[in-house]
Amino acid sequence: MLSLFVATVFPSRFRRLCGVLLLAALAACGGDTPPPEPTLDQKIGQMVMMGFHGTSAADPGVQAMQEHFREGRLGGVVFYRYNIVDPGQVQALNRAFAGAGTQALPVLRAIDQEGGRVQRLNAANGFRSHPSAEAVAGSLTPAQAYELYRDQARLVRDAGFNFNLAPVADLRGIPGDPADAPGSPVIGGLERAFSSDPATVARYAGEAVRAHRTEGVLTSLKHYPGHGLARGDSHRGLVDITDDYQPIEREPFRALIGAGLADSVMGAHLVHRGVDPGFPVTLSDRYLRPWLREQDGFDGVIVTDDLHMGAIQRYHGFDEIVIRAIQAGNDLLIFSNNPAAAPVIEGFEPRHDLPQLVIAVVRAAIDRGELTEARIERSYQRLRALRSRAAD
Repeated sequence: MLSLFVATVFPSRFRRLCGVLLLAALAACGGDTPPPEPTLDQKIGQMVMMGFHGTSAADPGVQAMQEHFREGRLGGVVFYRYNIVDPGQVQALNRAFAGAGTQALPVLRAIDQEGGRVQRLNAANGFRSHPSAEAVAGSLTPAQAYELYRDQARLVRDAGFNFNLAPVADLRGIPGDPADAPGSPVIGGLERAFSSDPATVARYAGEAVRAHRTEGVLTSLKHYPGHGLARGDSHRGLVDITDDYQPIEREPFRALIGAGLADSVMGAHLVHRGVDPGFPVTLSDRYLRPWLREQDGFDGVIVTDDLHMGAIQRYHGFDEIVIRAIQAGNDLLIFSNNPAAAPVIEGFEPRHDLPQLVIAVVRAAIDRGELTEARIERSYQRLRALRSRAAD
């Protein structure tokens, strides 16, 4: 009776009030309510991408990853050869990981799918193989390369991935050297680079990025500021480029960034004594911020190469690696969590609780004033923007 009286005397006000109450009720029922703001721990966790042990949803390592994603304490997963059996199995794992993510914190699902010697998905495990970067640039026009990389991107997407850790933007070797004299044994020596000419590298790498964008797959240019002339293998130990590095190696990265063709950029585990005698690019604040951010104008996501590689874990403790990687300017920290790493160094054993360890280390560094919440927020916002450009 009272509501009828109010409606009769104050009809317009009553209707407006009812409308407000109705919208509030719908929001309370989950209508258009925005997801809650992630906690600081979750924002730290979004900066971590890790490998896992297992090949099926029943494996403890896979279940641990799903729990991390449900709790929002892990940003992404990266697959390695030992996680891959066949297409159906890979798709099932990716569905499990994607389903464990949330609206606010979707899962980055990454793989190294360059082509040639570095392609986790290939004919041997039931997928299609694609040629190396060197073969592509040596036999295809840029337009043909675009179509080939669209096929590669579809393969990656259909397998359930939204992030391809490719293409390589390194030079094959020293410009002007004979074609049979590649520089780095793990770049030119494995045919992972398009060319020794910076313009050619930028052109073909750009086609790879465009093709992946067409299919909704994110990419990462690697390995900044250039791994092509390095004489060693950073998977095994520290690689000193003091006498080998040339500024021309940055040119493909600068060209691609300037053209808006850099979804993310991966740094290299290389040390240049003339720039920083104590730390490699990944852990040094003398490269990524002053070079990549300020000079080269890149404000997107900076990704570390695997922090379980020999060039890092042999010379630095776990806490130091995490803190310095963030101080240096990295936004996404990759840990392979590789059970095949040999020898396993104390503190780097494969483990399921790696995200909690990283969160604890960063939290303690914030308490000591070595890192700030504002620094974590900047990385979180960059990662959020990156995820928004993925197809799913």
